[in-house]
Order: sequence, then structure tokens, then C-alpha cells
Amino acid sequence: MPDKVYRTAIYCRLSREDGDKVESNSIASQRAICEDYIARHDDLELVCEPFVDDGYSGVSFNRPQFKKLEEAIRKGALDCIVVKDLSRFSRNYIDGGRYIEKIFPQLGIRFIAINDAYDSLTGDPQSDSFVIPFKNLINDSYCKDISMKIRSSLEVKQKSGEFVGSFAPYGYMKSPENKNQLIVDEAVSEYVQMIFSMYKDGFSIGRIAKRLNQMGVLSPMEYKHSAGVKFDTVFKTGDTAKWTYKAVQRILTNEVYIGVLAQGKRGTPNYKVRVVKSKDESEWVKVENAHEALVSYEDFMAVKVMMQRDMRCSPDQNEAHLFSGFLFCGDCQQPMIRKTVPSKTKKYIYYVCSTNKHSRTCSPHSIAAKEVEEKVFRAIHDQIELVINLEHALAMIERLPSQSRKAFNYEAQIAKIEEEIERYQKLKLGLYENFIGGVIDKSEYFEFRNSYTKIIEDKQDALLRVKKEMKQTVTTGTTERNWVTLFKQYENVEELNRRVLMSLVDRILIHENHAIEIVFKYKDEYQQTLEYVLGYADELDIAV
Repeated sequence: MPDKVYRTAIYCRLSREDGDKVESNSIASQRAICEDYIARHDDLELVCEPFVDDGYSGVSFNRPQFKKLEEAIRKGALDCIVVKDLSRFSRNYIDGGRYIEKIFPQLGIRFIAINDAYDSLTGDPQSDSFVIPFKNLINDSYCKDISMKIRSSLEVKQKSGEFVGSFAPYGYMKSPENKNQLIVDEAVSEYVQMIFSMYKDGFSIGRIAKRLNQMGVLSPMEYKHSAGVKFDTVFKTGDTAKWTYKAVQRILTNEVYIGVLAQGKRGTPNYKVRVVKSKDESEWVKVENAHEALVSYEDFMAVKVMMQRDMRCSPDQNEAHLFSGFLFCGDCQQPMIRKTVPSKTKKYIYYVCSTNKHSRTCSPHSIAAKEVEEKVFRAIHDQIELVINLEHALAMIERLPSQSRKAFNYEAQIAKIEEEIERYQKLKLGLYENFIGGVIDKSEYFEFRNSYTKIIEDKQDALLRVKKEMKQTVTTGTTERNWVTLFKQYENVEELNRRVLMSLVDRILIHENHAIEIVFKYKDEYQQTLEYVLGYADELDIAV
């Protein structure tokens, strides 16, 4: 009989995240090896069921069953631990060594790693003090290597536009042929489009959520559950997850719906720190046109701009007012406030500068809502007509014979300017040698240097102008003009509504004496196209 029989427990751990080989390191295999070892040693007695952490990394000791094992040890219920090998116990060089060399000896715990032929009771302290830390270091390095390979593999997939998330965003699903490709989920994609349409029509985010719930549309979380996906979230507050303000807001602000795949938004600092933290947007991996878009880029950007403005509406309203978020004072640039004054059986609606209302530091700029609506509607019609005329002129230019077009050899111009810049830079560099060699004096040195510096700066400005002109010619020539199509679709509009405003208008400035200035979207594109067409006014015999 042995002098002492140790109350023994088995500890098993498995994690594919560490690169563990599932076949050889399965929980069943570990348990069988440990039980066989205990059965062959009379001084070991198995006193409880194995402590098993299935699916937990060996990098950290923050594992539920290991904590229970620690608790049993500190209560005095155990005095021996058996593991298959050191990597099952820990892959952390520092913490693993601390337990084996300090904590367990202090608590009188015998530790056995079968495949590493380590037994703290019979081992050679001098030899173990070198071998065990070395093996722990190898396990730690192996884990680090696996972690780096996984991170690198994920980063490559993200940069190539492959989806690596666990769950597809609402409105999409993973392709049956390729799990890394998002495809449209026809069952719910229409609700995503409806959310954007409702917001463009003036519905507040809260009202959109309420309408979806009234329609019985399953929220993103409930839809996942209905599809058999095991998914949970901290945002759920009841038995059934409803549409909420946050749920709708997340959809309205997610670039995934314009075909942009933004990944790598969260992560851990390294393989030892398991706390997931949000990353700065500059660190995200973004790929455009990664999948089919559900909404247009123009609609998404229009919604994004309006969400940054004050579009609150009163509790008794379902929709925002027509000009909510569009009207601004032409002097102080602050929003205009909508006011309603009852007058017998009618109501007089007008707008007033918010700065004047609150602090009187700006004039009222008061103007009737009806007048604003009429003037804005006429101005939009006029702008649409101008854009259509521009398109006709562009079509005429494209039909001109090639020899009649103002074709400039921009590449040759750019090359010539770059050569001149290089020549003057060399002359500038040679000035110092001429000064040291006595060819020029100090005053001439500074005079020539300043002169060459000025010439180089002028040439660089000229280079930028030519490159910009070349870009404008390309973008206003034969390429697609989506902004023109956007204006044309409202050619026959009969009344002013928020959809028209959000598509065509950036903001409306109210000046004194009822003067109204409309800042249209795509004003830069319009101006570039206008200048391009005016350059052909003589050839086409047109007036723009």
C-alpha cells in the first residue's frame, strides 16, 4: 500500500481557436488517457467527475470549470490534478508557470501531465525548473503563431471583400454556394427599402419602428430565431424582441445596404487579451461593391445628411413637416423655426430664425410657409429644366466630328510641366555649390533661390489645374451622369414633397426681404458640366 493516496481530479480542455487537433485532443480521448493513468497508479484515487472546459482557449485561465477546480482545491477537497499534457492545462507561458511552480506547491497540490512525463511529486526540481518553463514557452509560442495566422487569414478575406461574420446583416443571407458571399434575402429586403423610403417621406425613426410593429414585421432578432439561427443580444427586453428606435437607426446608418462591406470594427489587442474592444473607423476594412445594394448611394447619403439635422416632430404627428431639416437663416446659418398662429377658422404658418427667437442677436427673417413652398417649387422646376438642357447640349457635343472637339493632350502637358519642375529643382539645388565656389555672392544666392522657389510653386499650381481640368473633362464627357438622371426623374412632378427635397436639395437659406436661396445637390457637377458645354457654344450655336 502507498504511504498516501491522493484525492485526484481530471482536467480536460479543448479549443479549435488554439489550433488544437480535434481528433487527438478530443475531450473523450483526454478523459480516457487520464482515467487509464489513474487506474494504473495505486496512490491516485479519482474522487469526482472530470472538470471539462470545452471550447475555451488555453491562453487565459478565465474558464468556468477551471474556476470550479480552483474552488475545490482551496476547500481541501482535492490534492492532485491530472491532465493529458501541459498544453491542455495552459498555453500561457507566464500564468501556466506561476500555477505549476508557485501556487500548486504552496497549496500542496500534486500536478501530473501524462504525455510530458511530468509529476511534481517525483520530478527532479533542478531539471524541471528548465524543462517545464521551456515546454510552456513552446505552447505559448504555438498559440501565438496560430493566432497570428488566423488574424492574417481573416484580414486577407476581409480585404478581398469576403464576409467573415457569424450572422448576415438583416436583409441579406449567406450564399449557399459560398458562405463568405452575401446575397439578398428576398423575404425581408423589401422592409429595409421601406425603412429608407419612409424616412425620406418624413417619418421619424420612432414612427417607423412603431409602424413595423403594427404591421407585424419580425424584428431582425426575431427573424433570425424564426429561421432557426441561435442568436441572442443584450438589446432584448421582453419575451419577444420588437422593432426599436435603435434597430431602425442601425439599418439607416449601415453602409452594407449600398454594397459596402465594412469589417474589423471590433477586436482584441492580442492573443492573450480576450476583451473585445471597438476600433477606430480608420482601422476598419472597407470594400465597396462587395455585394448587391438594397438602396442607392444617393438615397443613403440623403438620409445620412438629414439624420444629422434636427427633424423632431410633435407627439401627435406621424411625419416631419415638409421643410423640417432644410430651412436655415441666410445670415446666422441657424435653423428656422416653424410657428403656427391661429386666425379664426384658419391657421397662419410661418418660419422665423431660431437665433432671433432665443437671443434676439439676429433679425427674424420671418416668411410665410406658403410663400416658401411656392418659391422653392418654382426654383426646383427651373433647375430641372436647366439640367435637361445641359443634357441635350452634351448629347450634341458627343455627336460632333472628332476633329471639331476641343481635345487637349493632357498627358503631354502634364509631362512637360513635370519636366520643368524637375529642371528648376536641380537649378535650385546647384545654387549652394555656385555660392561656395564663388560663382555668385550671398545676395545673388538668396535672390535666385527665392526666384526658383516661386517658379516651382507656380508650376506645381499649374500642374494641379491641368490634372483637375483633365478629370473634369472625363467626368463631363461621355461617362455616366447619375446626377442628371436624378433630376430628370422629377421632371413632371406636380407637387412639392420631402422625397423631392431630399433627392435634389441640400439646404434652403432664408434671407431678409423674403429672399430665398436654394443650395442644390451636385452643384459642383452642374457647374463643371456648364463650363464644359459653354466651351462649345460657338460650334453648337446654343445659349446655355
